[in-house]
Amino acid sequence: MKEPIYRILVIEEDAALIKKIQQLLTLQHYDVYTSTTPEEGIYICRQYKPDLVVCGVRLRGGSGYHFLMELRNDPSLQHIPLIFISGKEGKEDMRMGMNLGADDFLSKPFKSKELLLSVKSRLTRFTIFNVQQREKKHTTIVSMPVIPPEVHHKLSKTEFRVMQMIAEGMSTKEIAQTLNISIKTVENHRHNISKKLNLTGHNSLIKYAIKHLTQQYKILS
Repeated sequence: MKEPIYRILVIEEDAALIKKIQQLLTLQHYDVYTSTTPEEGIYICRQYKPDLVVCGVRLRGGSGYHFLMELRNDPSLQHIPLIFISGKEGKEDMRMGMNLGADDFLSKPFKSKELLLSVKSRLTRFTIFNVQQREKKHTTIVSMPVIPPEVHHKLSKTEFRVMQMIAEGMSTKEIAQTLNISIKTVENHRHNISKKLNLTGHNSLIKYAIKHLTQQYKILS
């Protein structure tokens, strides 16, 4: 079975950066739309319903904040996850974006790996949310996930909480902010969890967490 082709909108004032991001995402087999203005970005969202938006804080003829506010105020679009990218490292842009409903935030210059990890994390969370919403319409019986004994026996309380957050699709930055710890500490927790559970491979921990810690629904159609 082929994996679904996700649609991603990249909206940014810098045409060169748009091209780089478009090439990077296209190589990952994503269907990419591009725009430089808030108005065109909203039009594309309404026409093509992208699964994710990568948005610059600075746009031509407006700002990413105005675009995000319009996105969140539209009932048909407000569920779309959005990753903000900013040209400075100050906390003001991040705080403003998160307060308006952004799902993640990257400061330029960022590495290709950082963007791809954020994109995959947001899409995973988006997919889980949509599947659960569809299943709730046909569900009368709810079963809790079966958590393997080694998860409780081998992991500390903090490690288990980190694993739960990974299952929920939270990024390393979000986990660090929620637990009030450094990103480096979160990365150490992820490393220790993988080691204790004998997990290898870049995405193995994410897959394991989603499989065992995400609530499952029995569908009665």
